[in-house]
Amino acid sequence: MVEKQPNMAVDTHVFRVSKRIGLVSQKASTPLAVEKELVKNIDPSLIHKAHHWLILHGRYTCIARNPKCRECGLQQACQWFQKNQFALY
Repeated sequence: MVEKQPNMAVDTHVFRVSKRIGLVSQKASTPLAVEKELVKNIDPSLIHKAHHWLILHGRYTCIARNPKCRECGLQQACQWFQKNQFALY
């Protein structure tokens, strides 16, 4: 059996969502920098699941142009929401 490596492919959804929520610093300006921070801060057994969660969240809720913050269950934890909530409502 091949053991899963604690790697996380960083596409546009993962990049955007992880920075908006605050899972990585705003200084992480490349996909590699974002991956390194995520891998460092997420339990290795959850990295593959977290990758899919971030992609799906970015695809359906935290979309690029008009994020659906009103529907989002991460409002309390999301740095972007906390910073922009008054402009959103």
